[in-house]
Amino acid sequence: MITSEKQYEAAKEQLQVLSQSLLSPLKNDVPIAIEAAAKSQIQELIDEIKKNMDEYSKLIKNNNAAIEIHSLDDLLAAPIRYRLATHMTIEGFGQKVGVSARQIARYEKEEYQNINTSTLKKILRELDVHINGKITQKNNKNNERKAS
Repeated sequence: MITSEKQYEAAKEQLQVLSQSLLSPLKNDVPIAIEAAAKSQIQELIDEIKKNMDEYSKLIKNNNAAIEIHSLDDLLAAPIRYRLATHMTIEGFGQKVGVSARQIARYEKEEYQNINTSTLKKILRELDVHINGKITQKNNKNNERKAS
C-alpha cells in the first residue's frame, strides 16, 4: 500500500522502469519459456503497482467518503486509508489517536500487521469505526452428524 506522495512518485518511476524492461528483448541464450515467465512476473508486478497507485489516488481524492471494511485486511488498512482520505500527516494522525508518530510510521510500514489488539482497538475507537458483519458456517459434510 502506498502511504505517501514520496512513495507514489517512487512507484511511478518503478512503473516506468518495469514497463521499459517488459518491452526490451531478453538475451538470445534465454529459453522462450524462461522469457515468457519473466515477462509474466514483470506484468504482475506492474499490475500490482498500478493497483496501489489507483488506490492511493482515490484515497487522497476521497473527500471524506465512507471507507468500507469487508475483511480483516480492510480493517487493518483502515487507519492508513483514513489518514490519507483526511489528508493527515503521520504526526497529526498520531495526535488524534494518542499514539506516537514514530509508532504510527512503524505500523504503516507493516500495514498494521504488527499492531497489538489493545492499540488497534484504541485507534479504531478514536476513528469511530463501526463494523457490521456476520459469521456464517460453511456446510462441511465432515462436521455434520447424521441422525440415526
